[in-house]
Amino acid sequence: MDALRIALAAALLCAAAASHSAGADPVEVVLRAYEEAWSRHDAHAIAGFYQAPAMRVSPGGPIVRQNSAIQEAFFRGLLATLVKQGYARSEWERLQVRLLDENTAIASGVVLRLRDDGSEFQRQGVTYALWRGAEGWKIILSATHAPSTALRFE
Repeated sequence: MDALRIALAAALLCAAAASHSAGADPVEVVLRAYEEAWSRHDAHAIAGFYQAPAMRVSPGGPIVRQNSAIQEAFFRGLLATLVKQGYARSEWERLQVRLLDENTAIASGVVLRLRDDGSEFQRQGVTYALWRGAEGWKIILSATHAPSTALRFE
């Protein structure tokens, strides 16, 4: 009887945890799919995750990309450079999402860029602002920065 109670309690805790994480799940799903597009080296798909216009902020300063063709051209060039240097795929080391309202989210974390052999190519801090419109969640602002400065939501 105690084993049954423990199993039932564990199942309820798992269900509660799953429903709690479902609140941020749509944004997380989008950002995980975004990194999968990077791993496929698919500039067209990557550009499709962005609202037009969108802004990118890097240590070099802000850049506004007015439409998806400009987005795609930017990512095609960046991917070609990274692949030539040894980039193969990406995965999230850490990702946190905070909904600001029903249509606005901020996400921040650390992305690992890996070589074919699985060794680390680059560790990159990233922060995104996303907006949910008729086409779902889209990135409206992306910022790259040191991994140590990635936001943490409590």
